[in-house]
Amino acid sequence: MRKIVWVSGLSSGLLIGSNFFISPALSGENYDSLEWLGFSSMFLFLGLALFFGVKRINSEKYHGHIQFSQAFVASIYIVLIASVVYTLMWELYFQSSGADFVQNYLTSIEEKLKPSTLDPEVIESRLASQRQVMESYQESLLVRFSLTVTEIFPVGLLLSLLNGFLQSYLARRQESKS
Repeated sequence: MRKIVWVSGLSSGLLIGSNFFISPALSGENYDSLEWLGFSSMFLFLGLALFFGVKRINSEKYHGHIQFSQAFVASIYIVLIASVVYTLMWELYFQSSGADFVQNYLTSIEEKLKPSTLDPEVIESRLASQRQVMESYQESLLVRFSLTVTEIFPVGLLLSLLNGFLQSYLARRQESKS
């Protein structure tokens, strides 16, 4: 079971994290399309890793009789590994190629806020707040790690719940056919 969890978590984390190196070239630093591509790949690769990883665990360890709690726990382990790998891949990208990320991100936020109908004071307040967050982000590994994990882990938690229900449903359905 451990081998399946590790392989599923590592492979999905590496596949999702590889977007950091591929997608900026495809999107031209358009942060809206980067976010869409990133979350789409999280759902796709993490969803597939969870489904097939837990399905394999079900057949090898539980002989087709997996319960929700067992499927959910196995899924969470896969998500935890994938989240750490994803975060380490971001840190690798950030250290090697992401030096301009903070400034480019702040510029994109400013471009979104300027044409809005908000008061100039509100816009400047939001920009000042974002500058402060991004300054901490740039200077602190702990802040970067925490914020990056919060990108993938909630998606993984949702997928783990869905996968737990799906795997236990499929197991009960298989048992009723027998």
